[in-house]
Amino acid sequence: MRSGAAWVRAQPIGRRDLALAAVVLVLSLIPGVRELGTTMWDTPQRRLDAAAVVLVLGQALPLAFRHRAPALCLIVVSAAFFVYQCLGYPPTLSSLALYLALYTAGSRQISHRPALVGAGVAAYVALALCLESQGSSNRAIEYPAFFALPAGCWMIGVWARARFREQAERQRREQESAMQVERERIARELHDVVTHHVTAMVVQADATPYLLDGDRGLVEANLSSISDTGRRALGDLRELLNVLSPAHDRPSAPRGPTAGKLQELVEQTRTVGQPVELIEDWDPDLLEDGVDLTAYRVVQEALTNALKHAPGRRTVVHVRRDAPDRVVVEVTTDGPGAGVATVLARARPAVPSGRGLDGLRRRVAMAGGELAVGPEADGRWVVRATLPANRRPA
Repeated sequence: MRSGAAWVRAQPIGRRDLALAAVVLVLSLIPGVRELGTTMWDTPQRRLDAAAVVLVLGQALPLAFRHRAPALCLIVVSAAFFVYQCLGYPPTLSSLALYLALYTAGSRQISHRPALVGAGVAAYVALALCLESQGSSNRAIEYPAFFALPAGCWMIGVWARARFREQAERQRREQESAMQVERERIARELHDVVTHHVTAMVVQADATPYLLDGDRGLVEANLSSISDTGRRALGDLRELLNVLSPAHDRPSAPRGPTAGKLQELVEQTRTVGQPVELIEDWDPDLLEDGVDLTAYRVVQEALTNALKHAPGRRTVVHVRRDAPDRVVVEVTTDGPGAGVATVLARARPAVPSGRGLDGLRRRVAMAGGELAVGPEADGRWVVRATLPANRRPA
């Protein structure tokens, strides 16, 4: 039953309406079933004939376009029902089409709704007068009772319309929220992927003028490092765009850098002249995929900030298992270095402060961890993230 209902819902709405019209029509012509319809006569005045069949078709077939043109469907069905009742034909299940058309118009019709209601009331009054003129035995009080059923179908449609609008508004808000979350995620990824490399390039470019009067080999190495960093930035950006763009979707698209690549990240930062030490006392497999990426981004952002705000100062990256279910990623920056680092320290700050730490806080919180950023008592600047360590299943 459930699979059948799901299959029906999966069909195009036009096909479902056509099937409904066919079902109502067939049931209206089967003896023993067709008599279950509505009649406003105590006893039929006429037998079924060719005209009656045409009117039955006029009630059932318009259901095939009840969603595409609900007002037209209601008008055609109502007219056929009006004539059928006035001529005094016996009841058929085709009268069900009137109630379905009323519900659909109440729930789906957008324009001219008051005019449609007024026309419907006027048509019912005209039907009642027609029946009275032909000697119907219905009492006057019975006509409002008859009217309650079609009016109720319309009101149920109106109620459904309000529910549809509420659902559509809720879906719109959810989509906007999802789009906002996705925009923030993309912004964080772009920031993390690009800023680290660009900062390194700017720091090296700023330091180059101070090296021109010195060792030519050092200048060439600096320029070569800028070129390599730019290529890495382009490669990382290309990978990110491949993941984001459906046109470049690949089954083997990378899920992002992992904490197991911290040594590579540290080496890239060292090429800029920033003295960085990496201490690892943990197992990278302790972290799930999303947390693993977060650990990498914490180190990346901390090293980027060290390049921007403390070029040439000694930086230590320490990753350790703090508890069976917790890993601490700590990056500290302290005293000045020497040599090239001193030259870097004389250069102007690479780029102004950005949105990195705010995005990093949200990223760490989403991973179920905590982030602390600030100075220590000895003057060192510390970025410390505590992340949950849940070993991935084998």
